[in-house]
Amino acid sequence: MPEWLQDIFERLKVLDNWGWFTLGFNAVIFIIAPWLAARYGEVKCETRKATRLRLLHGFNFIVFATFLLAVIIKVPLPRAQEFSQSCLLVMITYLLIHLVEALLLKRYGREIVVEDFSRRVETQTSKTLELVAFTIIVIVAGVALIQIWGFDSWLEATSVLGFVALLFFFTREHWVGDFLSGIMIISGGRLERGDVVRIPGENIMGIVLNTRGMYTVVRDLAQGHDILLPNSALLKQRVDVMKTDLNRGVRDYVEFQLGYEVPAEAVREYLKAVWEAACDRTTAIDSTKPPRVTLKVCGDHGATWRLAYVPKNIHAILLCQDTVRESAFRLHETHGISLSTPLTHQEADSSYAFAAPPTSAKKKAATKKAKAKKSAG
Repeated sequence: MPEWLQDIFERLKVLDNWGWFTLGFNAVIFIIAPWLAARYGEVKCETRKATRLRLLHGFNFIVFATFLLAVIIKVPLPRAQEFSQSCLLVMITYLLIHLVEALLLKRYGREIVVEDFSRRVETQTSKTLELVAFTIIVIVAGVALIQIWGFDSWLEATSVLGFVALLFFFTREHWVGDFLSGIMIISGGRLERGDVVRIPGENIMGIVLNTRGMYTVVRDLAQGHDILLPNSALLKQRVDVMKTDLNRGVRDYVEFQLGYEVPAEAVREYLKAVWEAACDRTTAIDSTKPPRVTLKVCGDHGATWRLAYVPKNIHAILLCQDTVRESAFRLHETHGISLSTPLTHQEADSSYAFAAPPTSAKKKAATKKAKAKKSAG
C-alpha cells in the first residue's frame, strides 16, 4: 500500500464526530441528488432538473474538497475547516428550504392540469407560509454561521444584531400581532380566497381576495372597492363566513316589520308570494329549496317577520336581498299589507288639550276665604 494512502487511512481513524458527519452527509447527498432534483416540485422540465442537480453536486464538491484538503491531507489552508463547515451549512439550509417548500406546496397548493399534465402550483397561502419558513431557517443558519467563524461578539446585546433585536422588540406591537394573526388565519383554512364574509363590527359585506402577512384584502360587494383589514381585527371580532357543508347551502333572510292587525296566515301567504316573485325576477335565488317564514320578534311597534331563502350564487347575496325587497314593495298593495312602520301612539282630543286644568277643593276654599276677607275689609 502506498505511504500516502496509508497516511490517509490513519487520519481517518482519528476523525471526530463532526468529520464523520461531514463525510457521511456528503456521500448521502451525492447518491440521492438526482432523486431530489427530480422530486422537488414534480416539474416536467429537464433544464430545471439539471440545474438543481449541478447545484447540489457543486456544493458536494466544495464541501468534500475543502474537508479533504484541510482535515485529511492537512494542507495549510487558512481557515479551511471553517470554510468547509460553512459550505456544509449552506447546503443543509438549501435542502431544508426546498423540503419545507415542497411540504407546504403539497398541503396548501392547488392542483391544475396543463396539456394533460397534472401538477400543484403555489397559492397565496403557500407563498406566505414559505416566506415565514424561509425567514426562520435563514435566521437560524445565520446564527450558526456566526458561531462557526467565531464572531460571537455579534450576538451580544451591544452589537449590530443586538440593535436589530432591540428594534424588533420595541416595534413588535405594530406588526407582530397582525403577522401572527395572518399565520393563524392561513393555517386555520376557514377563510379562503373567494369566500363571502360579513363583518358586523366593521359594517362590511365582501369577498376575500387574499390574506397577506399583515392584512387581508376584502372587496366590498356594495361599492366594489377593496378594503384592507388588519389580520388581528379579523381574529378579535365576529366574522360570518357565508359557506357551509350542509346540502341545503347557506340561508339568507330579509326581515319585515308589520302591524299586529295583520293575521298570521295572511303574512305567510304574502311572504311566500314575495319569494315566488323574487325567484321569477332573478336566478340568483334557489327556487328548488322552499322558503321559511317565521315570526322573530313581537315588539312595541309591531311584529318582525323573517323571510329566509337559499341563494344559488352566494356572490350575488346583495342582489337577492334587493330583489326580495322590491318584490315585497310590488305586492304589498295586492295583498293589502302596509310596509310602513306601525304607529302605536294615540292623538289627544283637541277639546281636552286646550281645556283649563281642574282646580282642587283646597284651592277653591282658599280662594273663597280670601274674597270674604276682602269684602269685610
